[in-house]
Parts: sequence; structure tokens; C-alpha cells
Amino acid sequence: MSTNEAFTERVLGPLSFELQYELRKANDCRQPEEIIAMLVRNWLQDRRGTPFAKGYQWKDLFLPHGTELRLRFKGKDYYAMIQGDKLMYGGGHMTPREWCRVVTGTVRNPWRDIWIRRNSHEYWLHAWQWRKDNSVLPQLWGCDRRCLARRKGDSPPP
Repeated sequence: MSTNEAFTERVLGPLSFELQYELRKANDCRQPEEIIAMLVRNWLQDRRGTPFAKGYQWKDLFLPHGTELRLRFKGKDYYAMIQGDKLMYGGGHMTPREWCRVVTGTVRNPWRDIWIRRNSHEYWLHAWQWRKDNSVLPQLWGCDRRCLARRKGDSPPP
């Protein structure tokens, strides 16, 4: 089989609908075929013992290699990029908080000020939106500290 040869596999209805739903929910403009190809590629790399694509782990949010970050300050946009496993800006690597401090000259909340675009097919989203959508904690019942006191009398979900 040549490397340019394509093949088609049938994805069962419910799985296909679930994949399309998750893509829409994440504002991901990629086609399901692209996601399936990426998953097969990662599975093959895992079987061969080769490492997965690199990226930067920012708390509970993983930013793959090539992710663009944007920070708007005083009407001007500043851009950084994830290269390998580092956030690069101005020729050096730094953390998102350091990047905000370098650009603005003040200490700011990077989750609120940074916009993220993982690839050119996606829209820019606030970092806090990526964090909220990718976090495991909001899926656990009763873990929101602000609502915990109110929920003491609530019964757990079925």
C-alpha cells in the first residue's frame, strides 16, 4: 500500500453522530475523517513505540505543538506559539503567566486574557473556555465550591 492510498471504513451511526456532536460542541471545524485519521495515526505510533506529538501542558489543559496563542492589550494583538513542549514568545520560552506579564507589564489572569487556536481550522476561544470544556471536575457531582453549600440538601443525580 502506498502512502498516498486512501481507504474508507464505515463508522456506525451512533458513534458517528456522537463524534459530529462533539466536534460542533467544541467549535472544531475539522471533518470526522480528519479526526479518525489522527486517531489511527496515534494508535499506530503507540503500537510502534514512537512518542505522540509534543505539546505544552498548562495545568489541566493540553496544548499540542503548533497551537497559537493571542493576547490583546491596549488594542494590539500579541502572538505566541507552542513549539514542541514550550510556549515560545520573542525567541524565548515562558509560562502563560510570564507571557502576560512581559506583554502587559502587570500581573494578570492568563486564563481570562489569552485566546487559543489549536489549528487554522478552528476559531479563537478564550483559554478559560478551553479549560472549562476540557476539565474533568465540572462533570463530577457537587465539586463546584460556590454551589457546594446550596447542594448539601440535594440528593445525588440518578
